[in-house]
Parts: sequence; structure tokens; C-alpha cells
Amino acid sequence: MTKLNKVTLNKRLLATGFAFIILCAGLIGFNHANIKVLEPSVANAATVTYTATANLNVRTGPSTANKIIATVKQGTKLTVTGKNANGWLKVSLNGQTGYVSGQYVKISNSSSSTETVTYTATANLNVRTGPSTANKIITTVKQGTKLTVTGKNVNGWLKVNLNGQTGYVSSKYVKISNSSSDAIQVVAKPESIPVLVNKKNKLPENYVPKDLVYTSIPFTFKEKTEKRKMRSEAAAAISKLFTESKKQGVSLLGVSAYRSHATQVALFDSYVKRDGYAKAITYSALPGTSEHETGLAIDVTGGNGKCAAQDCFGGTKEAKWLQAHADDYGFIIRYPKGKESVTGYKYEPWHLRYVGKSIAQTIMSQGITLEEYYYTRAVQK
Repeated sequence: MTKLNKVTLNKRLLATGFAFIILCAGLIGFNHANIKVLEPSVANAATVTYTATANLNVRTGPSTANKIIATVKQGTKLTVTGKNANGWLKVSLNGQTGYVSGQYVKISNSSSSTETVTYTATANLNVRTGPSTANKIITTVKQGTKLTVTGKNVNGWLKVNLNGQTGYVSSKYVKISNSSSDAIQVVAKPESIPVLVNKKNKLPENYVPKDLVYTSIPFTFKEKTEKRKMRSEAAAAISKLFTESKKQGVSLLGVSAYRSHATQVALFDSYVKRDGYAKAITYSALPGTSEHETGLAIDVTGGNGKCAAQDCFGGTKEAKWLQAHADDYGFIIRYPKGKESVTGYKYEPWHLRYVGKSIAQTIMSQGITLEEYYYTRAVQK
């Protein structure tokens, strides 16, 4: 299809679908679970009530460098909707979102008994006899384990009840659980080329694509590892993309394609240990929710190997070429700029996802995401 014909087709598509996108833009997030399609976006955090243990500043962001919105008195009840790795809590105060230091709040009590809150371990986690790594390990729980938290310490540790025994865990490796919005559904057709895999749609346990093959493109490394593999259709398409880009004077290298479930587990755990869960989840996927596990995604960089999977790739001629031509070969820029609230990930100009030429051209021409593509189709039906 020529570029001219593409423009004509896209105008027709926009005429029927744009109004729906505008009307529903406020809903396209991670909170439209009532629509039974495979593209839920970012989930709302569970709400938990905390009490201020001192007069407390509520700020616009999670640090003292941010502006003060209000100051609440000691004893004020705060609705906490999320938690940052640096010890700050996201709160809703009179309908306004703000942040408070976790050092000056405590989980509220309900009458005379301690309120219990369920958290989920975001990595394999040691439960200790006291609130520091100097204390003895009682047991180690696996990632995903639900923990009943009965209290919290100012140094970032949580008091838990585990099988009737009291212990302590580092808050860096847990998140507030939410039985409804934290639910992740398993995709019904993982082998489908345009399958939607994201924070709310995961692959079946131990899924491995049946048609993985080694790609013929050059990579930033020489070893013959799983990172060179893609599903056969995607592998053929990325070969054509690389060949054509080279003819046009744009040299590309592969960085990472297929990633097994075990590799994703190890990778995500390493990021959590380095940066904490709250930050890691913005740039890395929970095991089972990574597009790399589909065999349909690949990270690329310029021929000089610089800026591989780094923000600096965004301004290069290679990134600009991909933005303009990736859809000609069935690929989309999966995590575009300005769509973080929809995809759940920061801008990644290097992350290509194969969805097939027709769908890719629709998505890229309209400047939407794979989530929005599915959502718009659901609305139009």
C-alpha cells in the first residue's frame, strides 16, 4: 500500500473512530475492568486508611522538594492509594491527590483491634524476627505471597502475621494488594499475532511459543542465545525491516528479542533489588506480562551500539526512521511518548512489537497504542 493510499484509508478510519477515542479518553486507563475485552489498562491501587502521627505536610510529589498542598493535624485519617519505594505514600485528601512521608503515619486501628492489611511480596522475601536485616530470618516467602500486615515501623519495615507467627519484612519488596483491580487475567489465545500482553493480561503459566527461530539480523553481541529468537513471522518481518533501513542509510542492531519466563523472573527480581518495586514496575514487566515472552517483541538500537535501551536513543535518526517506517513491516512502537498512563510504561522508542502490517499501520497512523486499538474496536461494536 502506498503512503498516499494509507493516508486516505486512515482518514476514513479516523472519521469513524476518532469521536469514540475523544469521548472515552478519560476512561482509557487501567480502570475499565467492567469491559470484557483483553485490553484493561492501569489498575487503581487499593485504598487503605492511615493516621497521621504528627502534624504532617501533604505535598505534590514524593519528596520534601515538592510543594506543600496542605498541612493536616496529628490524628487525621488519610486514605492511602499507593506507595513509593522511597518511603512516601500517595494519598487522596478531599478529592485531591498528594504525597506524605510514611515516617509520620501508621495504619489506622478499627475500634480496639489492629486493622490488618494484605500486601503482596514483589520478590522472594525474607521474614525476620525484627525490623532490620540484623535480625534472624524466620522464613523466606516466594514472590506473589500474600502477607497480612498488622503494623509498620518508621524505618520502612512492616509487621506481619504469617501462619500465626509475627515477623517483619522490608516494605521495599511488597505492595498493597487489591483483590479486584490487582487481578490479572490470562489471555485466551497467546499464539495470536496481535495478542495483548500488559500489566493486566498475562501469558499462561510456562508459555513457550512453538515457532521460535533464530533471526538473521545482527545484534550488539556475538553469542547465539535465546535473545536472538523471535516467532517465525516476526523474524521474517524484522529481517526485511533491517534490510530496507540499511538501504536507506540507517543501520540497526538487535539488543534483545525473545525472553523466557525464567529469564524474565531473574531480570525483574534484579531490578527490584536495585531500584525497588515501585520504580522497577515502570520500566520492567512482571514475569508472564512481558511482551518479550511472546516472541513478537524486540529491542533495537543504532548501528554504533550506543544508547541501547536508553532514553538517548529517542533523538537519533534510527529512532526517527523507525517511527516513520516500522509499520510498513508490521511493527509498532509499543510504548510511545505521552501514553504512559495507558501502557503503564515510560517511553521506549527502541521497543518494537510485531502485530501484522494492517494493524500496525492503523495504530501508528492514528498515534494510538495497542490498548487503545482494542478498546476502540470494543466501543465501536
